[in-house]
Amino acid sequence: MNNFTIPSLYTPFPHQFNQYVDVLEATVFDWVFRFNLLKDESAFKRFSKAKFFLLIASCYPQCQLEELTIANDWLSWMMTWDDECDISNLSNQPEVLNGLHKRFIEVLNGAELTSQDSLRSHALADLRQRMFQRDGAKTFHYFVHSVEDYLHGCVQEAINRSQENVPDLDTYIHLRRSTGAMEPLFELIEFTNHLNIPKTLREYNTLKRLKMMTNNIVCWCNDIFSAPKEMADNDVHNLVLVLHYQQKISLEKAFKLSAEMHDEEIRSMINLEASIPSFGKSVDTELGKYISGLHNWIGGHVNWYSLSGRYCKLENIEASALARLQYSASL
Repeated sequence: MNNFTIPSLYTPFPHQFNQYVDVLEATVFDWVFRFNLLKDESAFKRFSKAKFFLLIASCYPQCQLEELTIANDWLSWMMTWDDECDISNLSNQPEVLNGLHKRFIEVLNGAELTSQDSLRSHALADLRQRMFQRDGAKTFHYFVHSVEDYLHGCVQEAINRSQENVPDLDTYIHLRRSTGAMEPLFELIEFTNHLNIPKTLREYNTLKRLKMMTNNIVCWCNDIFSAPKEMADNDVHNLVLVLHYQQKISLEKAFKLSAEMHDEEIRSMINLEASIPSFGKSVDTELGKYISGLHNWIGGHVNWYSLSGRYCKLENIEASALARLQYSASL
C-alpha cells in the first residue's frame, strides 16, 4: 500500500462557486455556535478543516444568499450529527438514536419546543421557520420525509455496529442512499432555486432514476475519498471496505472497482438523460434547471475534496490498521 493512491474519477460536469461564497465563509460559524452544534475542541477542528461552505457554494451556485445560508446550515446540522452518530457513544446505540430522531422529526413537522428539547432540536425549528419564510412551505413535507429516511439509515448503521455486521453489497448500496443524506440536499435544489417541479414530474420514473444515480455517484465518490477515515475509525460502512471484506479482494482492487462503479454510473446517467422527452417549454425549463442542480452536486462535490481537510490520506493510516483489514479479508 506504500505506493498506492486513490484512483482518479470520471467527472464530466464542471463546477463554479456561488457569488456569495465569501459572505458565507465570514458567517459560517455563527449558526453552529448559536445552537452549540460543536460539542468540543475536536468537533470544532473537524468542522473547521472540512470547509463545508465551499461544498455548498459549489453545489448551489445560482441561488441567493439567504437560500445559500439555509442550505449551508442544514449541511452543518447534518454533518455534525453524522459525526456524533459515527464516533460518539451513540454509534452503537440504535434505541437511543431512535428516540432522538423521533423528536427531531416532530420538531421539523412543527411540534412546539419545550424546555426538554436540545439546542439541536431548536436548530431544526429555526431551519423550518426560515424555509417557510422563503416560500418553502409548499414542498417542505418532501424535505422532512427525506430527512426521516436519512435518520433511519443512521439507526441501521448503529444496529450493524452493535452486531458487528458487515452488510452485503446490495444491502450496503441501498443503505448508503439513506445515510448519505443526499435526498434532503436534492430537495434543496428546488428550494434554493425556487423551481416548480409538479407532482407528476416528481413521480416520473426517469427523474427518480436520475436522482438515484446521482445519489450513488456522490456517495460512492465520498466512500472512495473517505475510506482512509473509515479505516482509521474501524468503520465498515464504506463501499471500498464492503467490497474488500465481502469479495475478499485487496484494498487496491477494492478502490479500483469502486472507481469503475462510479464512472459507469455517470455514463449510465448521461445516457438516461438523453432519452428524456419534451414535456412542454415551461416544464422542460424547470426540469433542465433541476438536472443541472444534480450535475452541480456531482461536479462541485468531487472538486471539494481538493479543498477540504476532512479526510485523512492513505499514507496517514497506521500500518497496523491496514494489516488488520487485509487479514480480515483473507479469513
